[in-house]
Amino acid sequence: MLAWFAFIACSLIWGSTWLAHKWALVDFTPIGLGSLRFLCAGLLCLLIARLTGESFVRREHLRPLLIAGFIMAGLANVLTAWSLLYIPSGVGAVLQAPIPVWLALMTLNKEPLSRAGWIAVFLGFLGVAMVMWPSDTGPIDPLAATVCVLTAGAWSWASLYQRARVHSGGLFANAGTQMLVSGVLGTALTPLFGGFTTHGSVGATAWAAALYLVVGGSCVAFASYLYLTRVWHPARAGSFAYVNPIVAVLIGWWLADEALTTSLIVGMAIIFAAVAVLQVAARPKSV
Repeated sequence: MLAWFAFIACSLIWGSTWLAHKWALVDFTPIGLGSLRFLCAGLLCLLIARLTGESFVRREHLRPLLIAGFIMAGLANVLTAWSLLYIPSGVGAVLQAPIPVWLALMTLNKEPLSRAGWIAVFLGFLGVAMVMWPSDTGPIDPLAATVCVLTAGAWSWASLYQRARVHSGGLFANAGTQMLVSGVLGTALTPLFGGFTTHGSVGATAWAAALYLVVGGSCVAFASYLYLTRVWHPARAGSFAYVNPIVAVLIGWWLADEALTTSLIVGMAIIFAAVAVLQVAARPKSV
């Protein structure tokens, strides 16, 4: 049941963090938000690891752990936050929904796709194209949308890289190490990319959103995802994206008046169909 609890945490928490990003980015810059978030979350995760007696990563696994962490907790997160300056939070969540498709493509050499798997890949990217299709509310910013899509691919590669090369350390110890190092590096680079805030002050809403991102989005959900990558098939582990966009779209529509366009709904439905097909295709055959 622990894997299912981790799956639910990834789905619901990361679904709600899309709007939390939008609220925090009213006052924070993308790199400033990411740096603050991962500095605090990294320290908190390491404290939890210490109190629970988790082992820390062995020296031979430290380098791949940090490389994967920089891509997942640093680069991909900051670029996704940047894209949310130009696209609605629900659209961003849907554009990153085909994570299982990315994971399936990147494991072709070890786990070839069946015919159903290739159909799922086609449907996944067809759904992304539908979301980016111009609607009555105006076109989606093409650069921001493309960056949002590609960061999901980078995240997928990094999670597979870590799964293959890191075989030591506890969940919170590894997540905390990755986030703390990413936060320190981001802090050093922040002055070169606009500083921590957009106009020098941070309101209560932005602080509350940042706190939610630290505790829920970083500590709980990130560690849950790392656990899933250990115990589930890669495509199945990434299938939190099946629920994540529904949560993000509904919360964005309910609390931020984001539009529910026809292209968004159709694209989301197609992507969900792709993920569902992959779930069936990835199941091991009974002997």
